[in-house]
Amino acid sequence: MESKAQRTPVVAILGHVDHGKTTILDKIRSAHVQEKEVGGITQKISVFTIAVSGKQITFIDTPGHEAFDLMRLRGGSVADIVLLIVAADDGLQPQTLESIEIIKSSSAQPIAVINKIDLPDVDIEKIKRDLSNKGIQVEGMGGKIPVALVSGKTGKGIDELLEMITLVSDVEGLQFREDLKEGILGKAISLETVKDKSKGIVATVILQQGELNPGDWIGFRVGGDIMVEKVKGIISEEGENISKLTAGTGGRILGLSSVVEPGDAIYVIKEKGPKILEEVLKLEEEEQSEGITEQDLTMLFAATESTVKSLNVIIKSSSEGSLEAIKKSLEKLKEDDAKIDIVESGIGGISVSEVEKAAVTKSIVLGFEVTVDPTALKVARDKKVLVRTYDIIYKLVEEVGDALSMLGTPQETEEEVGNAEVKAIFTLSDGSIVIGCRVKEGIMKRGCKVYVVRGDDIQGDGRIESLRIQKETLNEARKDQECGVILDSKVDVKEGDSLYCYKIIK
Repeated sequence: MESKAQRTPVVAILGHVDHGKTTILDKIRSAHVQEKEVGGITQKISVFTIAVSGKQITFIDTPGHEAFDLMRLRGGSVADIVLLIVAADDGLQPQTLESIEIIKSSSAQPIAVINKIDLPDVDIEKIKRDLSNKGIQVEGMGGKIPVALVSGKTGKGIDELLEMITLVSDVEGLQFREDLKEGILGKAISLETVKDKSKGIVATVILQQGELNPGDWIGFRVGGDIMVEKVKGIISEEGENISKLTAGTGGRILGLSSVVEPGDAIYVIKEKGPKILEEVLKLEEEEQSEGITEQDLTMLFAATESTVKSLNVIIKSSSEGSLEAIKKSLEKLKEDDAKIDIVESGIGGISVSEVEKAAVTKSIVLGFEVTVDPTALKVARDKKVLVRTYDIIYKLVEEVGDALSMLGTPQETEEEVGNAEVKAIFTLSDGSIVIGCRVKEGIMKRGCKVYVVRGDDIQGDGRIESLRIQKETLNEARKDQECGVILDSKVDVKEGDSLYCYKIIK
C-alpha cells in the first residue's frame, strides 16, 4: 500500500537527572496543550502532540531512566529526533554520556539543548566543546548538530527550539511515511501496557505507519502466539476519545485481552484471517534479523574493564558440517584487543536453554538455518539477549567480523584540563612561533592537545611541544601563570584567541 501523507516527527528526550527535562516538557505542554482533567489511567509514559507553525510534533515523556529503555526499543527507531538536555551549570554528567552513546548508535537525529541559561556565570562554549569531544559534533565547533539555548524555568528559547525541531524534520526528510505491505494498513510500536480497573488492558503506542481507527483489526505477538483483536477505542492521555491515529502520533488503545511488551510491533490488518497472520509473522521475523550494531556491543560490554574484550557467542546450526564450517571461520577472526570465544555450539533450533546461558555469559546467540523457539524469543526480549539467525554462512561471519572490529577499535576521547588567553605572539630566529598566554582555568601541559579558538570557531589544533615560564622549560603552567607555548603544527593564532588544552583518554 503506497502512502504519501505527511508524517509527524516523534521526539524523545534524554539527559542527566535534574538537568531540566521535565521542566522543559512542562513548559512546552502548558503553552501548547489545553489543560484538561487527566483520564484516570496511571501510566509512566506520556505521549502528546502539539502544533507549531501549522506542523505537528509528537513528544514522548518518560520518567527517569525509562527514557534510556525507550531509546533502546527496536534500536532507537521509536524516535525520529532526540533532544539531548545538558544543564548549563553542570555540564556533561554520567547519564549525559550514556545518552550520547545511545544517540550515536541510533538512527535518530540529535539536537543539543543547553538548559538553565538564565543562571549566572555559565560557560556555554565549554559545553559545546565537551559535546564535540564526545562525538556530538555541534554547530560552531565544526559539526552540523543544531544547538538550542533554553531556560525551562523562564521559557526563553522554547519557541526557537520548537521551530528548530520542525526545521530538522523537514531537512531530514521525515515528512513522508514508508510504504506498507499488502494487507497491512498500519504499524504501531508499543511503549507501555497497563491493566486499568475500569478500562482493562490499555496500551500506549506510537503509530509509525498508516492509520489506526477504533474498530480496526490489529495483530501482535504474545510469546509464541499471534493475537488478532479489534480495537474498541483510542483515547488521549487526558482520557478523551481519539477518532484516528496518523503516522507519528500516539495514543492509548482500549479493548486488548493481552499485554503487549514494550517495543513490540502492533500491525493494523485489513481483515481477520490466516493470510494476514502469516504476514504479521513474516514482518516480525524480518525485524528480528537486524545485524549486530555498535549499540548492541555497548550494552554487552558496558561493565567490562578488561583491555582485551571477548565477544562470546553461542552457535546453533542445522547440520554438523555447517557448524564446523562456521566455527572454523569465526576462529580465524582476530583483532589486537578483541577475540571470539565460542561458549557453546550444537545442532538444532535455538531454545530457552541457549538464551538463559547467553544471559549469564553475556553472549550473542547465532543461528544458521534454524528456527527460534517462540518462548526463547520472549525470554531473549526480557533478558536483553541478542539472537541473530542467518541463511548464508558468509553473512554470519561477515557480521560477527564487523562486530569484532567495532569492539576491538579503541575510541579516543578528549578531556579538557585547562584553557588560556593569548596575550602576545613572538617569532624566534628559527621561525618557531611562541604563543604568549595567561592560564585562566586548570593547567596547560606539555604534550597535551590544544585547540585554538577565535569566537565560536576553531582555527586549528596541535600538541604543546614546548612550554616555558620566563626562561625556564617546564611541563605545565597553572591558573593565573603566564607562559609561552610552542605547538608542533602551524596554526593561525592571534592576540585575544583562546587556547583549550585537552588530554587524550583511550
